[in-house]
Amino acid sequence: MAEIKANKQNLKNLLERSETIIKHHNEITIAKGEHFNLFSVLGIESRENKTHSAFLIELLNPNGTHLQKDIFLKLFLQVIQREITKQEKNEKAAQKKLINNFINSTNTTVSPEISIGRRNDHNKEGGRIDIFIENRNNIICIENKIYAQDQNCQIERYCNYPKENTVLYLTLKVDSPSKQSSGNLKAGKDFYNISYKEHISDWLGLCLKEVPNLTSVRESINQYILLIKKLTHTMEIKEKQELQKVMAGYLEETAFIVENYEAMTTKLKSNFRKDVKKGLLEKLDSEIFTLKNGKSTHKSKSQLWVVFTSYPEAEVKFGLESFSGRGHIGGNLFVGIWNKDGVSLLVESIQEVNKINNWWKQTQRLYTEDGNEINLNHNYTLKILTNPSSEKYQKLVEEIVNQAVQFIMDYKNDVLSAIQNKKSLPLNIS
Repeated sequence: MAEIKANKQNLKNLLERSETIIKHHNEITIAKGEHFNLFSVLGIESRENKTHSAFLIELLNPNGTHLQKDIFLKLFLQVIQREITKQEKNEKAAQKKLINNFINSTNTTVSPEISIGRRNDHNKEGGRIDIFIENRNNIICIENKIYAQDQNCQIERYCNYPKENTVLYLTLKVDSPSKQSSGNLKAGKDFYNISYKEHISDWLGLCLKEVPNLTSVRESINQYILLIKKLTHTMEIKEKQELQKVMAGYLEETAFIVENYEAMTTKLKSNFRKDVKKGLLEKLDSEIFTLKNGKSTHKSKSQLWVVFTSYPEAEVKFGLESFSGRGHIGGNLFVGIWNKDGVSLLVESIQEVNKINNWWKQTQRLYTEDGNEINLNHNYTLKILTNPSSEKYQKLVEEIVNQAVQFIMDYKNDVLSAIQNKKSLPLNIS
C-alpha cells in the first residue's frame, strides 16, 4: 500500500511539474503573439492537399508567386540530400539521386496530385502523387501524410514508377509507412522517411534567412512554421530540455502515463460515439432505421452505421466515420453512403458525387457550428470530449446529429431504391 501511495505521489509531482513547464511555454507563446495563426483561424490546419501540399508546392516551385526562382527548391534538395546521406550512409549515392539530377533546378516543375497511371494493386503500379517534382526524367515523389492512413501498396506503387525516382514519405514526426503500403521495400534504401518536425522545419528556417526583407513571404513562412510547431507539439529547446529532465526523474510514472493515454482517449471517443448514437436514435424513426456500431474507436476508420430496419444486412447503408480521428480525409468526421460490394447504385444523384473510394459513393463532411471540420484526434476536440456536461460538448453532438439526419433524409428514398433493386445492379469496373 505504501508503494502505491508513493507512486501516486510521484504521478502527482510529475503532472504538476509538467503543467508548470507547459504553462510557461504557453505564456511565452502568447507574449510573442504566436498563439495567433491564420491556418488555425481559417480551420484548414490539418488539410493535407489544400493546406500543406499546396504551401510546400508553392515554395518549391521555381515559378512560384514568391518570385525567388529556385532558391527554396535548392535549399530543400540540400536538406533532403543530408537525410538520404544519413539513411544510406553513402554520400555519393545521395548526391547522384538529388543534386546532380536537379542541378538545373530552374527547369524543374513542381505539381500537385499527379497521376502516374491507373491504380493497380496487383501489379503495384499507378496512383496519384501528392507532390511531384520533375526535371526531365528525374522525379521526386512526396507522399504527404498528416493524419490520413496508408493506402494498399502505396509506397510500392510509387517506387515502381519507371523513371529515376526518389520517393519521400513525409509525416509529422518521422513515421514509417505500414507494411501494407511498403511491402518488402526498405526505408533508407528504396524510399526515405522525412518529417515536418525535423526536415521541413529545418528547410523553412533556411528559407527565412533568404527573405529577411520580403515581409509577406517571410511572415507567411513564419506562420507555417508556427503551425508545424503546433501540430508536432514542439517546444523551445530550453523548455523541452527542462521537461525531459523532469520526465527522466519519473521514468516509471512517465511510462505509465504514455501507456494509459491511448486508452483514455479511446474511452472518450467511445463515449462520444454513444452520445451521437443516442442523438440519432431520438431523431430517426426506429421503425425505419436501426443503428449499429462499426469498428472500435481505437482502430482506424471507426464507424457508426445507420441501416434500414427492414434490410438489416443490406450492403448499401448510411454511415458516419471516423470516431477514431484516423482514416479517410485525414480522419475528419463525415456522413456518407457506403456500398459493400462497390457496385453501381444506378442513382444519378448519389452515384459519384463527393466519392472517396469505390465503397463510399457519396459523402458530406461534418462541421462545427463555426464551420470547422471535426477530428476527434485533435487536442482541441479531445478537450471538449473530457467534459460531456459542457455546452461545447452538447453543441458538438447536436451539430453532428443534425447534419447527419439531414443527409440521411435527403438520400433515404434513393438508397432504399438501390437496396430494393440491388439484384439487377451491374459491377462498377470504373
